[in-house]
Amino acid sequence: MRNLLLGVSLAANVALGYLLFQDKEQLRALRAHADSAADKVVGKVEQLKGAVADDPVDQLKGKFHEGRGEVKDAIEGVREELAE
Repeated sequence: MRNLLLGVSLAANVALGYLLFQDKEQLRALRAHADSAADKVVGKVEQLKGAVADDPVDQLKGKFHEGRGEVKDAIEGVREELAE
């Protein structure tokens, strides 16, 4: 019974994922958000690396990457507002 429920749950999730990703605009927006989040994480890591190594160049690179992620988020927010 447990395996049957797991199978039904998996099938429902696959079907939901298929329907969700049919909308190309939603998929593009999801990719854009993931890309900006990745830039923010890379920026934080570079800043931490620079702080630990006392390297101002790495800290500056980290701030740049983090800022780039924030700009991408802002652009995506404007794009979503215009789409509505």
